[in-house]
Amino acid sequence: MEVGLSSSVRTTLSSVQRIKDLQARTQNRIATGREDEERNRNVIAAFVAKSLSNKASDLLSVKNNIGQGASQLQVAQNGLESIDQTLNQLKAVAIQFENSSSPTQQAELQSQFDVLSQQLDNFARDSSFGGTNLIDSSPDTLNLDLNADGSSSIQITGQASDSATLALDINNTATIDAAAAQVRSTAQTIGSNASVLQIREDFTTDLVNTLKEGEAKLVQTDLNEEAANSLALSTRNQLASAATNLAIQSEQTILQLF
Repeated sequence: MEVGLSSSVRTTLSSVQRIKDLQARTQNRIATGREDEERNRNVIAAFVAKSLSNKASDLLSVKNNIGQGASQLQVAQNGLESIDQTLNQLKAVAIQFENSSSPTQQAELQSQFDVLSQQLDNFARDSSFGGTNLIDSSPDTLNLDLNADGSSSIQITGQASDSATLALDINNTATIDAAAAQVRSTAQTIGSNASVLQIREDFTTDLVNTLKEGEAKLVQTDLNEEAANSLALSTRNQLASAATNLAIQSEQTILQLF
């Protein structure tokens, strides 16, 4: 037995189905945060968005490497600061040694000097981050790419800052003064490079954010707009359902007359 529907009922049912389809699409946009294929028909826009996403991903990798390099420089700076403080202690011991005429006291001072020198060496050796040490007796060289294609890079050469390289001598305080000047010069150079990396890291972060915003404008949906659409569609659905019920009731009333 075939069931015939009047034109008004078919129209309202078609409207209800259309609204349900729109609701499903809106909910998908809200859930994924992205436009569906029907709305995002612009192939060029999709291609550009993908290009922006890939570039942002590449730059994030570069940014991470720059961050690692900045941490390596920070560790070296911390080590040099500790070495500088130790040199001040070594100089104080050396001055006492020079002013002492007691062999026993000089022997004690020599022992203190040796302990402090070993501590200085420990600071130099332990100033390592990620397998890179810029101030040990055999310092590494830090090479960093500053952009995705490697056309911009920076090379930071380490400077040995251990007691042997600094040539510390308890009998000559001038050697300690020279060592302190060298350590401070190394710290200044590393600090300058650290500033360069910080500026570059901030620039890269801003660039990545700009690329992501550009991608979002091309392919991501406006959640506020879609939430408003969802509410409007819900209201339309309720009205369409009510209209369908009224159409059916109207037809039943007419049939009862016969």
